Amino acid sequence: MQQKRRIRAVVFDVDGTLYPAHSLYMRCIDILFAHPRVVAEFASVRKKLRSLQKKDDYTPKSREDLHRLQASLMARGLGIGQTQARELMEQLFYIELPKRFALIRPYPEVRAAIEKIRGSGIRVAALSDLPPQEKIAALGLSDIFESSFCAEDAGVLKPHPRAFRDMAAVLGIDFPEILYVGNNTAYDIDGPKRVGMRAARRGRRYPVADFSFSLWEELADWVLADIGGLQ
Repeated sequence: MQQKRRIRAVVFDVDGTLYPAHSLYMRCIDILFAHPRVVAEFASVRKKLRSLQKKDDYTPKSREDLHRLQASLMARGLGIGQTQARELMEQLFYIELPKRFALIRPYPEVRAAIEKIRGSGIRVAALSDLPPQEKIAALGLSDIFESSFCAEDAGVLKPHPRAFRDMAAVLGIDFPEILYVGNNTAYDIDGPKRVGMRAARRGRRYPVADFSFSLWEELADWVLADIGGLQ
């Protein structure tokens, strides 16, 4: 029987995990009303990308590759030119959307829990589909995250294995020693578990997850108990 390995890094999803998802939705209503077709098409394209990236002939290897493919798919769906689709996509989802985080606050217990985890010597990072750095800064959490990663930099979206593999390679930590924390069962639990990471879900109990929690203090205590039991 393989010996259980100590958690050396905890990596967090951002959207809907560090803050309530409805907080962002409320602050993006103006975008939805001004560009309903574009918003709907972007969501449809992201779903389509997750389907495409399951195939062996999926080609994007970088954020630029991914954005070019996204713009092409959006242009086709909206019946507009690719240049116009790219401009709309970049402006709305990569420039305007991050600005909304100036008025969003993380869950009250997030900082204390992450500081407790980091104080035990465990490394702390973030991995999100959309670029996380600006969001983490707006949430007032930059100082407690060692590093942050964007799945798009690998040309993919979660739960593609490449997003987790690239992150682990940069951290220099083996999969079994990384705990990924998120709220979405398919992207944040099934994805990391598939490559051999451990996973914790913020929300209702999910059997595939190593741990499920509703209070952030519960996560911190579970992580510290885990590493304490393996010392």
